[in-house]
Amino acid sequence: MVCVRRQIQFIFSAILLLASWISTTAQDNGSTTTSVQPDTHLTELRDKHRALLVVFRSRVLDVSNGERAIIDDVLKADPQPKGRNRLVYRQLAGKLNKYILKYKSLTAAEGLADADCVIYFNVVEFRKILDTVYPYGELFVIVKGAPEELKPPRVVWRAHKMLYAEDAIGDLIKELKAIRGES
Repeated sequence: MVCVRRQIQFIFSAILLLASWISTTAQDNGSTTTSVQPDTHLTELRDKHRALLVVFRSRVLDVSNGERAIIDDVLKADPQPKGRNRLVYRQLAGKLNKYILKYKSLTAAEGLADADCVIYFNVVEFRKILDTVYPYGELFVIVKGAPEELKPPRVVWRAHKMLYAEDAIGDLIKELKAIRGES
């Protein structure tokens, strides 16, 4: 009887240890956003005040040079989205406009030429749940290059995974507030 109790206690302890390990691992991997390179990150946006929002559905995925493919997509995208992408654009712009009106540390750019950075949402899919369409995709922040300093355009922030559009822009705004000291 004593042996059976010890075995049950041992099994119960092993299960608790495994559960706590799984919980800790899930919390460590739960981050939704990430800087692309350790030497370039969202802090580069502290002195950038004009942002262009671009929503585009990329048809081709180039895995050989991911950052270059993202920048090429932005360069060929129309800043005025068409079709279903207008819905996504309105959702993202609505959240960005609330942030702009409240903190006034960012303004909307008219085109690529007068933007300091580009906020690019790549629409991956539309999910229909209970007769409502939810756009999912990837969000990127691209800082324009400086030819005089030999700096090419680069992706400085990206959502770690595919997210619902409003959640993705919410994560970006949360990080912008933290970087700029806005509460």
